[in-house]
Amino acid sequence: MIKKILGIFILLIIIIFLALYVAVDKILIKNTISNIEKKLNLNINLLEDYSFNLFPIVSLLTKFDLEKENINLFIEDAEFEIYKNYNQKPAEYSLKAKSIKIEKLIIQDLEADGNIYKYSNDSLNSHLEIYPKGYIKYKLNADEKNSVKFIKLILSRINLPESYKKLSNFILSILEEDTSFDSKFTLERELLTIDYFDTTKKELNFKLNGTYNLKSNIVDIIVKLNSNRENFMEFRITDNVKNPYIQILSNDNSLNYNFFLNDIEKIFEGGVDNILKNLIANE
Repeated sequence: MIKKILGIFILLIIIIFLALYVAVDKILIKNTISNIEKKLNLNINLLEDYSFNLFPIVSLLTKFDLEKENINLFIEDAEFEIYKNYNQKPAEYSLKAKSIKIEKLIIQDLEADGNIYKYSNDSLNSHLEIYPKGYIKYKLNADEKNSVKFIKLILSRINLPESYKKLSNFILSILEEDTSFDSKFTLERELLTIDYFDTTKKELNFKLNGTYNLKSNIVDIIVKLNSNRENFMEFRITDNVKNPYIQILSNDNSLNYNFFLNDIEKIFEGGVDNILKNLIANE
């Protein structure tokens, strides 16, 4: 009798296990992907069937393409894996992507590992960490490449303050060449923290950190540009993300601007030609 009871008990465990596996593998995961598509208004195309395992660790691996046409976002050849050991440590995940395109901005060879301490569809209950790194490049057409060469030529012929030269060289080098970056982001309830975002071009170093409140849409970000480990320019971006207040200050005071982003077009009135004329006139 005892053997029969044990046999039935073991059989029930196996049946429950199989039922749970099928439910998670065939229903919950598909529903989760479908909900993500609807909530974020994007399309996810699985490149191959996902794999789900319960032993020796709980893990999910899926490969996909993603597109969000209204903002021209495309992710190609992406791989996402989430896994958790049978202990009290947080779940870990890894995201890799061959290419992420947002308008003209391209992120290549993205690798982003992270930890999930707590996750919820409601960001107020989430606690995540992620460490993205990869390469940034810009897709310029022939006319834009020629414009960059023309601007470099003009800037080399006029006598600009040192901070102008360093800033323009940094921006132009990013437009022309692939730029590596390393970063860390933390989501703690509704607060997204950029712990660091660093990139270096030759002797110039770009450092960014700050916060973005997902609920109030308030941003507070500081960007520092260093040359040979000495700070020569600082940007401060605050207020509502839809129209942030921007402060730019160089250590030699040759650059000192304060404006709201929606007013930036006033700075560029007359186009690039007018800006170059003003630079030459103030040489």
